[in-house]
Amino acid sequence: MLSARYYDGRTAVPHTVQLRVCGSVLFLQGDNLERRDALAALSIPAPLGSAPRTILFADGGRCEVEDIQGFAALFPAGPGSNQLEGRWLYAITALVLAAGLAVAAYWWGLPYLARLVADRIPDAVLTDMDGYWLGNLDDSVLGASVLDGARRQAIEQRVADLILPAGAVRPQLVFRGSERLEPNAFALPGGSVVILDGLVEMADEDEIVAVLAHESGHVSQRHALRQLLQASLVGLIVAWYVGDSSSLLAVVPSALLQTRYSRDLERSADEFAIEVMRLNHIPPGRLADLLLKLQARQAQDEAGFVRRLDSVLDYLSSHPASEERIALLRSQSR
Repeated sequence: MLSARYYDGRTAVPHTVQLRVCGSVLFLQGDNLERRDALAALSIPAPLGSAPRTILFADGGRCEVEDIQGFAALFPAGPGSNQLEGRWLYAITALVLAAGLAVAAYWWGLPYLARLVADRIPDAVLTDMDGYWLGNLDDSVLGASVLDGARRQAIEQRVADLILPAGAVRPQLVFRGSERLEPNAFALPGGSVVILDGLVEMADEDEIVAVLAHESGHVSQRHALRQLLQASLVGLIVAWYVGDSSSLLAVVPSALLQTRYSRDLERSADEFAIEVMRLNHIPPGRLADLLLKLQARQAQDEAGFVRRLDSVLDYLSSHPASEERIALLRSQSR
């Protein structure tokens, strides 16, 4: 006889019982409790170190046995247990498969889930998010715009008049100045697009519309929100595993500050911008023109301004100009 704790699968109340095996049947007895089950119908998970051994019944009941040696004596053949566990080759194969599944979940499952969630977040929530993050940026690296009012109105009118693809979100422009950041424009998770005075001053209106079309692609497809959710989901899993919710709270701001769009998301935003520019009779090469201007500006400032603010620009310069992107945009202008 072997002592065990029995749970009937319907309540969390444990029952002290005695186990014995006779032939091919397991007998379980306790106060006002008795059952018999064929060994073939039982499931016995593989042992995990010194953890109690477990017997799982087909109806949801389970037994926990503290006496590991007694358990091994009662079930010498390990009915229902995994006979492969002692073979290292199978163990390594299982480990590799588990690692492969984890990688696949990270690369494909996580982005899919983030997109699923991002598409279901109400617009009102996104508007609140933008207000919160814009307030943080205003307190740190952004300042009031000093652009001429007529120039701002002209840009706003160009954006208001843009013909957009079906279902696209028209960007809500936010003009800001900054003495600390290089010329840039970037989309917030909720869909607002911040455009800095420095960018407006170095670009003509077609180039500005081109970069805003690119950012509109990020907005319409909720790229920033998806990136944020991906990072947050990783934090959620970690918090669940370690049982410490503070790690989840800590990941949200760091996720935003470290967000960088993947190559696929950048390519998708470029394709969106190309479509917008074609609809509005603007050569896609105008975006390439602006990217080259930004590259030249970065090269000029490499030794000073940009290097000092490198950690900040890691977040804001989320779409670095590249030869691949410029070549694609040029090819679309032919």
